[in-house]
Amino acid sequence: MIWFPRNIPIRRKLTLVVLVSSTAALLVASAALFAFQVYTFRQNFMRDLVSLAEIISSNSTAAITFGDPDAAKEILTGLKVKEQIQDALIVLPNGKTLARVGGTGVAVPVSAYPAVTGFKFHGGDLLQTQQIILDNEKIGTLYLRSDYGRMYGDLLHLYLFALAAVLALSSGIAFAISSQLQRVISVPIQKLAETARVIADKNDYSLRAEKMEKDEIGGFTDTFNHMLEQIQYQDATLQAVQNTLEQQVQELQHEIAERKRAEEEVEALHNQLVEASRHAGMAEVATGVLHNVGNVLNSVNVSSTLLADRLRKSRAVNVARAAELLLGRNGDLARWLTEDERGKMLPNYLAELGKHLSTEHTEMTAELELLVKNVEHIKEIVAMQQNYARVSGFTEILPLEKLVEDAIQMNAAAFERHHVRLVRDYATVPNVRVDKHKVLQILVNLLRNAKYAMDSTEERRLHVTIRRTDEGAVRLIMRDTGCGIAPENLTRIFSHGFTTKKDGHGFGLHSGANAAKEMGGILSAESEGPGRGATFTLDLPVSESFST
Repeated sequence: MIWFPRNIPIRRKLTLVVLVSSTAALLVASAALFAFQVYTFRQNFMRDLVSLAEIISSNSTAAITFGDPDAAKEILTGLKVKEQIQDALIVLPNGKTLARVGGTGVAVPVSAYPAVTGFKFHGGDLLQTQQIILDNEKIGTLYLRSDYGRMYGDLLHLYLFALAAVLALSSGIAFAISSQLQRVISVPIQKLAETARVIADKNDYSLRAEKMEKDEIGGFTDTFNHMLEQIQYQDATLQAVQNTLEQQVQELQHEIAERKRAEEEVEALHNQLVEASRHAGMAEVATGVLHNVGNVLNSVNVSSTLLADRLRKSRAVNVARAAELLLGRNGDLARWLTEDERGKMLPNYLAELGKHLSTEHTEMTAELELLVKNVEHIKEIVAMQQNYARVSGFTEILPLEKLVEDAIQMNAAAFERHHVRLVRDYATVPNVRVDKHKVLQILVNLLRNAKYAMDSTEERRLHVTIRRTDEGAVRLIMRDTGCGIAPENLTRIFSHGFTTKKDGHGFGLHSGANAAKEMGGILSAESEGPGRGATFTLDLPVSESFST
């Protein structure tokens, strides 16, 4: 895994990621361009030498035929205009050297040259052999030694300097542009994420997210605010019922003598408590949805900020600059492209820029697809919660596995953030006859309790099992590796108002046990003690068609 600094602000991380990625891509592209230039330089270097050798060979046939070393040397002297030629000699078939010019540097014997017409590298030199032919008969051999290494070194220094200049200029321009454009996408997402974070920290559902745009983010902001209104209403209802219950219980303790009236009030209180438990379950589900939406919003924020930074750092502006260079040479374009050093480099640069922009388009498209996927995931969570809220109050014949998976989906983001590993073990069982909303209320509460119980443990594994019992019911078993339950609390955890959480209200398991009982099922718990994990078992009745 590539090392990357983790304890720096996210904007700097994204900026660093883009800069490093852009620099790496530019380095790879520059390396490929350099390799091509080296190959081209080598081919052109050899091609020039071949042409030169053929000219010298053709011009020296008369001097060889008449055995005139002075004329041969005069022909070779013309090679002085080519500074890369270090040594040149004409050797007769009998091995005698007719003429020689140069001889600078380390002397290379004729035996080191290629035996036939061609090239051979020798250290930093390029050795060339050219046979001299007259009337289809070999009358001599031309040997040339060229300083290839020095010419290659000059080319290498030039390209290294150009690469450093391009890197510095591109990084500076990309950073300047990105610092202005990134706010277009990142600011609305950051404000939405900050609102969700404040709500989660303070449990203040009266806050609303500010709608800044009319795009998909604006639409999601409306949905998010609407969900907050529902949660605020349910929370206020729960608080009002709880206050009423506390007040009525106090009044009931000074009216014990009025048994008949007391019994009637107790019955009324029981009915209100059932309703309060139902609202508590709805609030549990809605709060879980809010937390999971907040987690997905973090991913949306990362994707949008990354897209903004890539837009800022895009090299698309370089196309306009290249066009300005071409327009500035109007009327002299052909000469500038073939003779001027900058003009020669422009076609290759445009090709490299096109590849980079194509890659950049592909990467940004992938990031947009991820952003859309996260937004769709949030919509699915909200839609799922609203669907369950609408069906409360009547029983349906449903597969238990589907209900369990819906509850897991609502808590998926929290499980991922807390590194909880989920192990599924589902057997084929009959459908159950249940109230869909009540089952979801129980499942969401059990999943959230399991996550909280494993917050302080190193191993975080939740095993979910579905089986059919010998009595004909369908059994769901959730076994966690959390903090466990003390023996004295096993008989109290389903009591109204009992909780071990600092911010708990004691409604979750109590309302879940009541909901299971109302559907003809039972919710129970087991634990070997603190630090040994806990197991919750939910038995539900099967549909009548499978009861036999």
